[in-house]
Amino acid sequence: MHISLIKKKGIQLKKKIILNEAKKLINEVGYENARMEVIAERVGFSKASLYSYFKDKEEIALTISKEHLKQFCNKIQNLPTKNIPVKDKLLIMRNSNMEFLKKNKNFIVIKPDFCLKHNIHNDFIKFKRKNIFILQTVLDQGKKEGILNRNLNVVSATNLLESMFTGIIFISSMIKNIQTDLTNDFELEHMVNYAMDFFYAGITNKNNDINLNIKKGS
Repeated sequence: MHISLIKKKGIQLKKKIILNEAKKLINEVGYENARMEVIAERVGFSKASLYSYFKDKEEIALTISKEHLKQFCNKIQNLPTKNIPVKDKLLIMRNSNMEFLKKNKNFIVIKPDFCLKHNIHNDFIKFKRKNIFILQTVLDQGKKEGILNRNLNVVSATNLLESMFTGIIFISSMIKNIQTDLTNDFELEHMVNYAMDFFYAGITNKNNDINLNIKKGS
Protein backbone atom coordinates (compact mmCIF):
# COMPACT_ATOMS: atom_id res chain seq x y z
CA MET A 1 0.00 0.00 0.00
CA HIS A 2 1.31 3.44 -0.95
CA ILE A 3 2.14 5.73 1.96
CA SER A 4 2.05 9.47 1.32
CA LEU A 5 5.21 11.51 1.97
CA ILE A 6 3.49 13.47 4.73
CA LYS A 7 2.34 10.29 6.46
CA LYS A 8 5.78 8.73 6.08
CA LYS A 9 7.43 11.77 7.67
CA GLY A 10 4.89 11.59 10.47
CA ILE A 11 5.82 7.97 11.14
CA GLN A 12 9.53 8.81 11.11
CA LEU A 13 8.98 11.65 13.59
CA LYS A 14 7.03 9.41 15.96
CA LYS A 15 9.73 6.74 15.76
CA LYS A 16 12.35 9.36 16.58
CA ILE A 17 10.39 10.46 19.65
CA ILE A 18 10.00 6.84 20.76
CA LEU A 19 13.72 6.17 20.33
CA ASN A 20 14.69 9.30 22.26
CA GLU A 21 12.49 8.36 25.21
CA ALA A 22 13.58 4.72 25.08
CA LYS A 23 17.22 5.80 25.05
CA LYS A 24 16.68 7.92 28.17
CA LEU A 25 14.87 5.11 29.96
CA ILE A 26 17.41 2.40 29.13
CA ASN A 27 20.25 4.67 30.24
CA GLU A 28 18.39 5.33 33.49
CA VAL A 29 17.35 1.79 34.45
CA GLY A 30 19.29 -0.54 32.13
CA TYR A 31 18.09 -2.67 29.24
CA GLU A 32 16.67 -5.51 31.32
CA ASN A 33 14.62 -3.21 33.55
CA ALA A 34 13.23 -1.06 30.75
CA ARG A 35 9.60 -1.90 29.97
CA MET A 36 7.64 -1.24 26.80
CA GLU A 37 4.66 0.05 28.81
CA VAL A 38 6.89 2.68 30.46
CA ILE A 39 8.21 3.80 27.07
CA ALA A 40 4.63 4.04 25.80
CA GLU A 41 3.62 6.09 28.82
CA ARG A 42 6.51 8.51 28.31
CA VAL A 43 5.63 9.20 24.68
CA GLY A 44 1.87 9.32 25.36
CA PHE A 45 1.00 6.17 23.42
CA SER A 46 -0.91 3.10 24.39
CA LYS A 47 1.23 -0.03 24.59
CA ALA A 48 -0.61 -1.42 21.55
CA SER A 49 0.19 1.72 19.55
CA LEU A 50 3.87 1.45 20.47
CA TYR A 51 4.00 -2.07 19.04
CA SER A 52 2.81 -0.73 15.70
CA TYR A 53 6.12 1.14 15.41
CA PHE A 54 8.53 -1.36 17.00
CA LYS A 55 7.83 -5.05 17.46
CA ASP A 56 9.72 -5.31 20.75
CA LYS A 57 12.38 -3.82 23.01
CA GLU A 58 15.14 -5.61 21.13
CA GLU A 59 14.24 -3.84 17.90
CA ILE A 60 14.36 -0.50 19.73
CA ALA A 61 17.80 -1.27 21.18
CA LEU A 62 19.01 -2.46 17.75
CA THR A 63 17.85 0.75 16.10
CA ILE A 64 19.60 2.87 18.74
CA SER A 65 22.80 0.83 18.33
CA LYS A 66 22.73 1.35 14.57
CA GLU A 67 22.35 5.08 15.15
CA HIS A 68 25.44 5.07 17.37
CA LEU A 69 27.40 3.08 14.80
CA LYS A 70 26.49 5.55 12.07
CA GLN A 71 27.53 8.53 14.21
CA PHE A 72 30.87 6.90 14.97
CA CYS A 73 31.59 6.06 11.31
CA ASN A 74 30.72 9.61 10.23
CA LYS A 75 33.32 11.01 12.63
CA ILE A 76 36.22 8.86 11.44
CA GLN A 77 35.47 7.99 7.80
CA ASN A 78 37.52 10.87 6.35
CA LEU A 79 40.56 10.40 8.59
CA PRO A 80 42.73 8.59 5.99
CA THR A 81 42.58 11.56 3.59
CA LYS A 82 42.75 14.38 6.17
CA ASN A 83 45.92 16.44 5.94
CA ILE A 84 46.65 16.46 9.67
CA PRO A 85 49.43 14.87 11.78
CA VAL A 86 49.14 11.25 12.86
CA LYS A 87 48.99 12.40 16.49
CA ASP A 88 45.76 14.31 15.76
CA LYS A 89 44.30 11.34 13.90
CA LEU A 90 45.04 9.05 16.83
CA LEU A 91 43.39 11.52 19.20
CA ILE A 92 40.28 11.59 17.01
CA MET A 93 40.22 7.77 16.93
CA ARG A 94 40.58 7.58 20.69
CA ASN A 95 37.92 10.20 21.44
CA SER A 96 35.47 8.77 18.89
CA ASN A 97 35.89 5.25 20.26
CA MET A 98 35.38 6.53 23.79
CA GLU A 99 32.22 8.39 22.82
CA PHE A 100 30.84 5.36 20.98
CA LEU A 101 31.50 2.99 23.87
CA LYS A 102 29.97 5.35 26.43
CA LYS A 103 26.87 5.93 24.29
CA ASN A 104 26.42 2.29 23.38
CA LYS A 105 27.29 0.55 26.65
CA ASN A 106 23.63 -0.08 27.53
CA PHE A 107 22.55 -1.20 24.06
CA ILE A 108 25.00 -3.99 23.20
CA VAL A 109 23.35 -6.51 25.50
CA ILE A 110 24.90 -9.91 26.19
CA LYS A 111 22.77 -12.89 27.18
CA PRO A 112 23.94 -15.44 29.77
CA ASP A 113 24.98 -17.76 26.92
CA PHE A 114 27.37 -15.00 25.73
CA CYS A 115 25.50 -14.24 22.49
CA LEU A 116 24.46 -10.80 21.30
CA LYS A 117 21.02 -10.05 22.70
CA HIS A 118 19.73 -8.58 19.47
CA ASN A 119 20.45 -9.04 15.81
CA ILE A 120 23.19 -6.47 15.43
CA HIS A 121 25.93 -8.89 14.41
CA ASN A 122 26.13 -7.97 10.70
CA ASP A 123 26.06 -4.22 11.34
CA PHE A 124 28.69 -4.58 14.04
CA ILE A 125 30.97 -6.57 11.71
CA LYS A 126 30.63 -3.92 8.96
CA PHE A 127 31.47 -1.24 11.49
CA LYS A 128 34.52 -3.16 12.69
CA ARG A 129 35.80 -3.62 9.13
CA LYS A 130 35.59 0.12 8.46
CA ASN A 131 37.27 0.90 11.75
CA ILE A 132 40.07 -1.59 11.07
CA PHE A 133 40.74 -0.17 7.59
CA ILE A 134 40.91 3.41 8.90
CA LEU A 135 43.17 2.51 11.82
CA GLN A 136 45.52 0.54 9.55
CA THR A 137 45.78 3.55 7.23
CA VAL A 138 46.61 5.86 10.15
CA LEU A 139 49.22 3.47 11.55
CA ASP A 140 50.83 3.09 8.12
CA GLN A 141 51.13 6.88 7.93
CA GLY A 142 52.69 6.94 11.41
CA LYS A 143 55.34 4.41 10.37
CA LYS A 144 56.21 6.38 7.25
CA GLU A 145 56.54 9.59 9.26
CA GLY A 146 58.74 7.91 11.85
CA ILE A 147 56.34 8.60 14.71
CA LEU A 148 55.53 4.93 15.23
CA ASN A 149 57.96 2.06 15.58
CA ARG A 150 59.30 1.16 12.13
CA ASN A 151 59.09 -2.56 12.99
CA LEU A 152 55.42 -2.27 13.91
CA ASN A 153 53.20 -4.96 12.41
CA VAL A 154 50.26 -2.76 11.44
CA VAL A 155 47.79 -5.60 10.92
CA SER A 156 48.57 -7.22 14.27
CA ALA A 157 48.50 -3.88 16.09
CA THR A 158 45.13 -2.99 14.58
CA ASN A 159 43.64 -6.37 15.45
CA LEU A 160 44.96 -6.06 18.99
CA LEU A 161 43.31 -2.68 19.56
CA GLU A 162 40.01 -3.83 18.07
CA SER A 163 40.12 -6.96 20.23
CA MET A 164 40.67 -4.83 23.33
CA PHE A 165 37.68 -2.63 22.50
CA THR A 166 35.47 -5.64 21.77
CA GLY A 167 36.51 -7.23 25.06
CA ILE A 168 35.73 -4.05 26.98
CA ILE A 169 32.26 -3.87 25.41
CA PHE A 170 31.66 -7.55 26.20
CA ILE A 171 32.75 -7.39 29.84
CA SER A 172 30.93 -4.10 30.45
CA SER A 173 27.68 -5.48 29.05
CA MET A 174 28.06 -8.81 30.83
CA ILE A 175 28.58 -7.15 34.21
CA LYS A 176 25.67 -4.76 33.70
CA ASN A 177 23.15 -7.17 32.25
CA ILE A 178 23.76 -10.59 33.79
CA GLN A 179 25.08 -9.35 37.12
CA THR A 180 28.24 -11.42 37.18
CA ASP A 181 30.72 -11.06 40.02
CA LEU A 182 33.60 -11.74 37.60
CA THR A 183 35.04 -8.38 38.56
CA ASN A 184 33.83 -5.84 41.07
CA ASP A 185 35.96 -2.96 39.80
CA PHE A 186 35.24 -2.38 36.11
CA GLU A 187 34.70 1.21 35.02
CA LEU A 188 34.28 1.72 31.28
CA GLU A 189 36.15 5.00 30.84
CA HIS A 190 39.05 3.89 33.02
CA MET A 191 39.43 0.63 31.08
CA VAL A 192 39.31 2.37 27.69
CA ASN A 193 41.95 4.88 28.78
CA TYR A 194 44.14 2.15 30.22
CA ALA A 195 43.84 0.05 27.04
CA MET A 196 44.73 3.02 24.84
CA ASP A 197 47.67 3.96 27.08
CA PHE A 198 48.95 0.40 26.92
CA PHE A 199 48.47 0.24 23.14
CA TYR A 200 50.15 3.52 22.25
CA ALA A 201 53.06 2.85 24.58
CA GLY A 202 53.73 -0.31 22.57
CA ILE A 203 53.57 1.21 19.07
CA THR A 204 55.24 4.59 19.60
CA ASN A 205 58.79 5.22 18.49
CA LYS A 206 60.66 5.76 21.76
CA ASN A 207 62.51 8.69 20.18
CA ASN A 208 59.26 10.59 19.68
CA ASP A 209 57.16 11.82 22.59
CA ILE A 210 53.56 11.42 21.44
CA ASN A 211 51.54 12.63 24.39
CA LEU A 212 47.88 11.74 23.90
CA ASN A 213 46.91 13.01 27.37
CA ILE A 214 45.50 9.61 28.26
CA LYS A 215 44.69 9.11 31.91
CA LYS A 216 47.08 6.83 33.70
CA GLY A 217 45.64 3.82 35.48
CA SER A 218 45.70 4.03 39.23
